[in-house]
This record gives sequence, C-alpha cells and structure tokens, in this order.
Amino acid sequence: MLLERLIESAGKKSEFDWDSYYTWLFSQDAGREVTDFVFWECKSCLTVNLLYLPARYGKCRCCSLIHLPS
Repeated sequence: MLLERLIESAGKKSEFDWDSYYTWLFSQDAGREVTDFVFWECKSCLTVNLLYLPARYGKCRCCSLIHLPS
C-alpha cells in the first residue's frame, strides 16, 4: 500500500519549478545572471562545492583546489 503510493507520487509532476527557483536564488547570490549551476566534489578534501556557470573554473571552499568544468 505504502509502496504503491510512493510510486504514484514519484510519477506526478512537481508542484514547484525548482530549477527556476534555484537559478533565481543563485543569480541573486552571485550578483549576476547565472545560466546554470553545477555541484562538484573536491577530490582532495571531499567537500561539496557549487559552481555558477558560465564560470571558467571554480575553487574549493575548503582547500582552494581549482576545478575546471567539463
């Protein structure tokens, strides 16, 4: 019964447009238009970081390792 309800709710379209919300939020935070964003994990210290695209590179917020998006 619970599994059936979970499967049904997973198939429904979300009530909110989360992609647009996060694009707006990150644009406000960055102070410029953000067209896309990527979460990446630092290979040195395993910290999860956020990269605002169209940036050329990102720096780890913990160890300052440079990340080049592909």
